[in-house]
Amino acid sequence: MELLQELSDIGQFTEIAHGSMRPADIWKVLPRLLMPGFPLQGYTYLEGSELVEVFLGTVALVQGYVAYRPQNKQLIISFSGTSSSSQVIADLKGWHVAYPTAEADSKGSQVHAGFWQLYSGVRTLALDALKKGLETREVSEVIITGHSMGGVLSYLFTLDMLDTTVATTLSFVPGTPLTIVVLGSPRAGNKALVACWRKRASLYRNTHGQDRLKEWSVRAYQDGVPALPNAFMGYRHFAEAPLYLYHGRLYHIPQSEIESTIFTVTKENTDPNALIPPDYPLGGHNYYGGRDMEKLQRLMRLAHELGLGNNDDWEAAFLQRTATKDASRKKSHLARERWKKLGWRLRHQGHSWDREDHHNSLDADGAKD
Repeated sequence: MELLQELSDIGQFTEIAHGSMRPADIWKVLPRLLMPGFPLQGYTYLEGSELVEVFLGTVALVQGYVAYRPQNKQLIISFSGTSSSSQVIADLKGWHVAYPTAEADSKGSQVHAGFWQLYSGVRTLALDALKKGLETREVSEVIITGHSMGGVLSYLFTLDMLDTTVATTLSFVPGTPLTIVVLGSPRAGNKALVACWRKRASLYRNTHGQDRLKEWSVRAYQDGVPALPNAFMGYRHFAEAPLYLYHGRLYHIPQSEIESTIFTVTKENTDPNALIPPDYPLGGHNYYGGRDMEKLQRLMRLAHELGLGNNDDWEAAFLQRTATKDASRKKSHLARERWKKLGWRLRHQGHSWDREDHHNSLDADGAKD
């Protein structure tokens, strides 16, 4: 459970990198956004953090940022997942291109054309942003994180960091602990590129200590994205020891099934007393960390529309709008529950009914419009 909590904490930084949000505005009013009733309520790991730099790629405006947690001297670089139609187009460019590097360990390496195009547009900006953080903060750990496409960019970025030629230009102290956290990442490279990643990761651990590089790649129940692009096209996952998130619990994926993305978790493998009841039992691509990423994106879009960080009226307007929507959703939920109860009664009593009968039944039960 400790690992699950750690990944959920880091995932808070992962989620707010999404291209629908504006990190600079978020950090302007971060304490307010963390308050009850506001979009980041419960995102406690963001408390006290500092924004170092935001960057937008030259290809399809891929967003990322670098932030710093002074509490434990963590420098975090986070990449957005797919957030625009132009990025979707790049995601669909599924042919292979050569991975361009002079390092001997990458011979024969190929990478997804669209992902490489997106990464190429953000690479220099991301490296410069990380360098700024390393030079202006006291850093005890570097965390690289991303969701979906952002997970691919996280791996490609870490590959660069483990390239000794690149590392020397970053003011990066060799041996600094590195942690990579990717959620719902698709495949991105061929066997040779995956082997290159694992060789560099192994070299870093063997040189500086096994705990100096931690890799956490999580695939969730009902998340179809990690199944893409298909393995028969020659693509493979980077992760050497991926994890599977099912109903609020993490499982290690066996080495024999490392490319698999759908699993059955039997009762024999679950301890009901150890499980947290899942908030999102159906799973899916946007439900990592015990949170609803889609809801966060909707709330943040609303906050931005109302002038988040740029005027003094957005707070009251946001609370009013969300209160109205919450009341409407509650009313709809109650109406659905009444329909269900009525249907159950009619099925068990054998009544025939029409819409007028239904209204009468609701009235008799004391229902209010």
